[in-house]
Amino acid sequence: MDNFIKSPMVSVIMPAYNAENYINDSINSVFSQTYTDWELIIVDDGSTDATALKVKSWIEKDNRIQYYYQENGKQGKARNLGISKSKGEYLAFLDADDLWLPDKLNIQIIEIQKKNVDLVFSNAYIFNNDEIFDVSKKMNIQADIFYDNNWVKFFLEMNRIPILTVLVKKEKVIKVGCFSEELEIQNVEDYHLWLKLLMSNCTFCSLNYILAKYRIHNNSATSADKMALNKIPNAFYDLLQFFPDYKKLIKDGLKLQFKLIYKKNLFTKKELSILIKKNTKYISKSYITYFYLGLNFFLPTKITKRFLIYLLNY
Repeated sequence: MDNFIKSPMVSVIMPAYNAENYINDSINSVFSQTYTDWELIIVDDGSTDATALKVKSWIEKDNRIQYYYQENGKQGKARNLGISKSKGEYLAFLDADDLWLPDKLNIQIIEIQKKNVDLVFSNAYIFNNDEIFDVSKKMNIQADIFYDNNWVKFFLEMNRIPILTVLVKKEKVIKVGCFSEELEIQNVEDYHLWLKLLMSNCTFCSLNYILAKYRIHNNSATSADKMALNKIPNAFYDLLQFFPDYKKLIKDGLKLQFKLIYKKNLFTKKELSILIKKNTKYISKSYITYFYLGLNFFLPTKITKRFLIYLLNY
């Protein structure tokens, strides 16, 4: 490592829920890092399988591993517990079914200090279940620096940061209150945090490296919540309460997200009524809620959705 690059401790936060089938591979990918000044904090989020036993066998091998158990509280609460126990200057996040490539931490420690930014992230491979060696698919992450209002708008369009590729200054995460533990924001709590950081004048850098492997399987958090897209407006509405300077950008982002929800999902009239109330409230148009509820009552949902897409969220 270059002489002017410090070698600070990295606290790796790993939430785990019923991860007995995959956690050994994930832990091993941390042990395989060429950068060795790390601690691994595993937070068992109420597992009912053999996750704890798997972790115990690793703890006996290396004192850099810590294990904590909590009643099931979802990812945000688990990650926050890990952060509260951490000693590192930097935080990295790895779910108990994903993998890092060996130079992940080493490359990012160098780059975050050289570029003097608050958060770095990178590209990652995508693989299905046990196809660990499949490198045919990857996320489309382009190298850039993100730091002002134009980039806030860019990030409000979609979550562009794979959490398993992140390295971030701990002090910055703590300053914005860490991850949200609100149940209505879980599964998008990482996206919510990135936006909080960006709106708090943090600078991000995406790196032109592939440094991790993201596993897709039926039991993963994203797969288990097919309506995760529907939680993004909850995250944006929360941001609206704390970042008034970004009011217009957030509301524009809300409109875009509601459009995507209507386009990508089928709803019963009851489900659509609930969404209409949320939509009008979040974009400060509650005064016309009953107009759209009336449309939903008298018209097919397919027609009502067109009004919601092209009129309410125009």
